[in-house]
Amino acid sequence: MARPKSEEKKLHLLEAAAQAVAERGVGAPTALVAKLAGVAEGTLFRYFATKEVLLNEMYLYICEQSWGATRHTFNPSLPLVQRAKAMWDAHIDWALAHPVWNRAATQLAVTEILTDATRAAEMELFPDVGMMELVHSSEVMAGHSPQYADALFISIANTTIDFALREPGRVEAFKASGFKAIRRMFFD
Repeated sequence: MARPKSEEKKLHLLEAAAQAVAERGVGAPTALVAKLAGVAEGTLFRYFATKEVLLNEMYLYICEQSWGATRHTFNPSLPLVQRAKAMWDAHIDWALAHPVWNRAATQLAVTEILTDATRAAEMELFPDVGMMELVHSSEVMAGHSPQYADALFISIANTTIDFALREPGRVEAFKASGFKAIRRMFFD
């Protein structure tokens, strides 16, 4: 008889997958994920039927952690730009505190590995639907897919994060500058 699955082990596998993707990209082998988690590769497949299932669940797990950490900044009574700035700052702070998770999620966000169901579940986690609708209807986004907007956002966010990691004394300046670029691109 198979042992019951442990939620703790599943989370450990998701975190190991994030580390593997952060280090080696989306092509990281499942054997590496299992090794990082300290389990046999067969154990990984008891929890996740395929690598794609693992990566989609890992992506959503990271999104849940990220939005959970930034949700406290969401205030629907604020004007749009102030809401966006507060969420930007919280996202950058979260990414600086969790660089492995951020790197793994940003690598997956621009791939075809994520299913439509995963992308829909991610959007349900985002607390400000109005903001996303405005971004997707902006002049910059005319005729482009939502994934293109994601890629643009990720590029600016990761540049901000990379420089903030290099020069920790200038985090606030980098966050302000990065947000100015986001604002001009999507909100002005």
